[in-house]
Amino acid sequence: MAPRVGDRLPLDMTLMRLEKGAPVEIPLAPFFANKTVVLFTIPGAFTSLCRTSHFPSFAGATGDALRAAGASDIVCIASNDSFVVDCFRQTMGTGDSITVLADGDASWARAAGLAVNLGKFGGVRCARSSFVVTDGVIMKAYLEDGPAYSGISGGKHMLANW
Repeated sequence: MAPRVGDRLPLDMTLMRLEKGAPVEIPLAPFFANKTVVLFTIPGAFTSLCRTSHFPSFAGATGDALRAAGASDIVCIASNDSFVVDCFRQTMGTGDSITVLADGDASWARAAGLAVNLGKFGGVRCARSSFVVTDGVIMKAYLEDGPAYSGISGGKHMLANW
């Protein structure tokens, strides 16, 4: 079942990212503890909509405005391995303003109720979505209807509905 406002995210898991060129497990519980985090999920790094629309919608002035509104961090979870995710982060040129975490086997997506099976196109991936999360609890949820990007899970929509 898709996550809803009031649900607690599955934070008893780890995701991955590269640190100094090596994959490192990132425990989610301390990462989300005692703060408000903007979380958005993408089916895959370097896919056209993720690269040109969804990810950039949380960068720059919109990201700054989300932080000014109360977000401590902006986090993106992508259904790719940590090497692909790090290359994507570097290519997007956002520096450390958006933390990108890898859910390589989509285990977090499954636990969160966000797994979608794209079959031969890409296997099990994370659905396109965004959330305002306070201390691990979903305060606002924006889920796309299918893999397309309508903007409902984008940064500008989130900011307008903060």
